[in-house]
Amino acid sequence: MRKFAIAGLMAAVSTASLVTATPASAAPTSVYVSTTGSNSAPGTKSQPIRTIGEALKRVRNNTKLTTVRIFGGTYRPGASFSVGKAYKQKSITFTRVGGSTAPVIKGTNGARHLDYFLKVAADGPRIHMKRLIIQYYRTGGVLLKNDRNTFTGTQFSFIGNAYAGTGDGYAGIHMNAGSSYNIVDNVSFLYLKNVANECPGCMHGVYIAERSHHNTVKNSTFQGITGDPVRLRRSSSDNLIDHNQFRRSGTNAMVSYWVHASDGSFACGARNTVTNNTYSSMSDETKPGIIVTSGADEGRTSCPAAIPTETGNTKA
Repeated sequence: MRKFAIAGLMAAVSTASLVTATPASAAPTSVYVSTTGSNSAPGTKSQPIRTIGEALKRVRNNTKLTTVRIFGGTYRPGASFSVGKAYKQKSITFTRVGGSTAPVIKGTNGARHLDYFLKVAADGPRIHMKRLIIQYYRTGGVLLKNDRNTFTGTQFSFIGNAYAGTGDGYAGIHMNAGSSYNIVDNVSFLYLKNVANECPGCMHGVYIAERSHHNTVKNSTFQGITGDPVRLRRSSSDNLIDHNQFRRSGTNAMVSYWVHASDGSFACGARNTVTNNTYSSMSDETKPGIIVTSGADEGRTSCPAAIPTETGNTKA
C-alpha cells in the first residue's frame, strides 16, 4: 500500500512539474493595419487597426512589437513619420500581409503634400521594408541617417515636385549623414521627377549623399527619373551598384559622383563600383545613355577616381 502511495505522489509531482514548465502564450510581435480597421481595435490580424500612424504609436509604446503588417489598400497618412531613440527596438519591419495585394501609401491628402514617408534618425532602429508601394511624396520616400536598413520588393513611384507641390525632390531612398551598410534589392524606382524650373537634376532613385559607405544597390529597376538614378556625394565610398536596369533616366549618367558648390572640404569618395548593369537612353531620350560619370558645379573640381571600377555594363 505504501508503494502505491509513493508512486501516486511521484506522479502528482511529475504532473505539476509539466504544468509549471508549460510557457505562457508568447506576446504578439506584429501589429496589423487595414483600411477597414479601427484604431480602437487590438491590432491583430482578425481585428486590425486603421492607420499606420497608430501602428507606429503602438510600436513606440511596446518594445515587443517589431513588425507592422499592412493589408492591401490605399493609405493617406496625415503626416510624415519620424523614428528615433524613442523606439527601443533594434529593428522595425514594414511589410504587406501575406496573400494580400501590396499596400499603396500616398503622400498627398487633398491640397496637403508631405515631404517624406519615413525619416529615420541616426539613433533610430534599423528599418526593413518589404513589398510596399510609396507614392506622391514631394521630397522623397525614405530618409536614412542610420545604418543597416534593407529594402526588398518595394516600389517608389511618382515622387517629386512634378506631382506633389513646390520644393526640391531628392530621392526614393535618401541616405545621409553617414548612413551605411544598407541593402536595396529588387526595388522599383519609377517616374521620380522634378519639373523643369525646379531642379530636375536633383531627383534620384537612390541618393548616397554624405559619408555613406558600403551600401549595395542591386537587382533594381530605375525608370523615368529626371536626375541621375544613383547619385553619390560628399566622400561616400565603397558602394556597390550591381545588376540593375536603367531606362530613360538621368541628366548626366545612370550613376554619378558629384561635387556641389556647397560641399566645402569633403574629400573625394573612393572604391565605388558599378558592375553588370543594363541601361538605355537618358531622361532626355534624344541623348544616348551614359553609365558612369563624375562631375562638379562651376568652380569646383570633380572626382573621377571616386568610381574606379566600371565593368560588365551593357547598353540596351
